[in-house]
Amino acid sequence: MAGTSTGGFVTAMLTTPNADGRPLFAAKDINDFYMEHCPRIFPPVSKGPFGLLKSMTGPKYDGEHLRLVVKELLGDTRVDQTLSNIVIPTFDIKLLQPTIFSTYDAMKDVSKNALLSDVCIGTSAAPTYLPGHHFETKDEYGKPRAFNLIDGGVASNNPTL
Repeated sequence: MAGTSTGGFVTAMLTTPNADGRPLFAAKDINDFYMEHCPRIFPPVSKGPFGLLKSMTGPKYDGEHLRLVVKELLGDTRVDQTLSNIVIPTFDIKLLQPTIFSTYDAMKDVSKNALLSDVCIGTSAAPTYLPGHHFETKDEYGKPRAFNLIDGGVASNNPTL
């Protein structure tokens, strides 16, 4: 996970509360997490004609292990439950526009108060490497709102801007 995609997931890891109300991870633990999980998130890709064909028909990796780990770690935590204010850029591939998830927006617009795991999986979906992520939330009237997300770096490669 590179660029913005890493930033969104690391932000979630540092701001999601654990059972004691402390951050789920300390900054010093992030490297160990990546060293443990990256070999299964990004397994070796088959070579030869089938590997070439697969690389031309979709993302290089299936993202299954990433989704499993992120959902397990972040559980039912929503954007408005983070320990500090966050901003995570994503890009909605169906609307062809950036979608920014922030604590501020989540408190004002219930449809933007998504599961933090869904936001992280979406912002980690770097095109050609991991598949996009689709999920739905509901607005204040119960009307569904669909998100079809990929890496926020597609539109905002420098989220500090």
